[in-house]
Amino acid sequence: MTSKAASGTAIPERTTSAAYPWYVAGILSLAYCFSAIDARVLTLLVIPIKEDLALTDFQISLLQGFAFALFYSVAAIPIGRLVDTVSRRTRIIVVGVVLWSIMTMMCGLARSFWQLFAARIGVGMGEATLSPTAYSLLSDYFEPKRRALAISLYAIGYPIGGGLALIIGGVLLQFFTARGGGSLPIIGALEPWQMVFIAVGLPGVIIAALIMTIREPVRRELAKGYEDRAMPLSETFAYLKTHWKVYGMLIGAISLIGMLAIGSSLWYPTFLIRTYQLPVAEVGLYYGGVMLVCGTIGTIAGGWMSGKLMSKGQSDANIRIVLVTTVLKAFPLIIGPLMPSATLALTCMALGTLIGQGAQGVMISAIQDVTPNQLRGQVMALTLLCVNLVGLGLGASFIAAITDFGFGDESAIRYSIAIAGAVLLPLIVTIILAGLPVYRRTLAERQQAA
Repeated sequence: MTSKAASGTAIPERTTSAAYPWYVAGILSLAYCFSAIDARVLTLLVIPIKEDLALTDFQISLLQGFAFALFYSVAAIPIGRLVDTVSRRTRIIVVGVVLWSIMTMMCGLARSFWQLFAARIGVGMGEATLSPTAYSLLSDYFEPKRRALAISLYAIGYPIGGGLALIIGGVLLQFFTARGGGSLPIIGALEPWQMVFIAVGLPGVIIAALIMTIREPVRRELAKGYEDRAMPLSETFAYLKTHWKVYGMLIGAISLIGMLAIGSSLWYPTFLIRTYQLPVAEVGLYYGGVMLVCGTIGTIAGGWMSGKLMSKGQSDANIRIVLVTTVLKAFPLIIGPLMPSATLALTCMALGTLIGQGAQGVMISAIQDVTPNQLRGQVMALTLLCVNLVGLGLGASFIAAITDFGFGDESAIRYSIAIAGAVLLPLIVTIILAGLPVYRRTLAERQQAA
């Protein structure tokens, strides 16, 4: 039996075991984990990079956020279009993995702000290929009732990678610092933080090889009238224009959630070091452990809860979970930075992460559920474009701007993180509540069409 891809290329419909889709989700999650390590290891290297390159907090925020967001503003939609039209989606990821791994190692060769900025853009270029492709593949491998759990399994790669970035980064930094840095042929002497970038970029070739083992699934839940061909751009734009209210709510909410989550997580290690004078290695271990354990449990729990609620007939379970977790995580995230001890601050962050990560996979699944197959890559690219422009581009810089331009004092970063939560969380809840009715109507239309 064969089925047509959106591009019109025939793809064999292979018989797979019940376990194979979960193997695919696991490999994609592993890729997401390593992308997070390469992206987030800079978080633990802020202080040595600042000292070596004489940078400000605002410049560091640009390296952590805007350098990634810059590429998304140019290429996110073309990548999404590729996802929706090519016959072998895994090739997109393979190219991306190789690119971001090379550019991570190039970060280790940077000797100025602008060289490091350019290399970080390159990391973002590679990582821009992963999630739109992964979400498209998983949506074809899993039916709606299992989709949120599968996407949550993929999504835990990021908190695991974010935690490992801090833990591994701390260990590597300590290792290379004890040896006075390192040296490479032709390149010459390198600082310890530069050697860390090179070390974490090396495993990319293994990840690329694993991605190549993933078989292309049959595309399902296609838009009517385009079952055997790609949907033209004119129809794509017409669909998005007609449904702008539901996508405005979904993309707006996830962008602001990302802005707070990314901004807080990027600056929390620096806050712990500045406020409580914790050693860098300890911050990497403790904060990395929080992200690793609580992020993983919270993300999987959200996907599991979605399946349970959907089995009881609550088709809007995904967006309900996002709303509830946003309300519940507000208190620990706002008061955490104001705690008198590092232990209490980490405890609040652990609770906020455990609750908040419950929305990670289900929010993406909520978007997939209302989107026809031929638009999923483009819609997710648009979503990730906004998440990166708002989340990465503004999240880190928003907190840094409050610190630098509001307080004018580096030690006030704890108040900047708290203010960010107090401003953004009520706004997120308001957007979701306003968009719930139109989301339910759109979901009913998609289910009827399917």
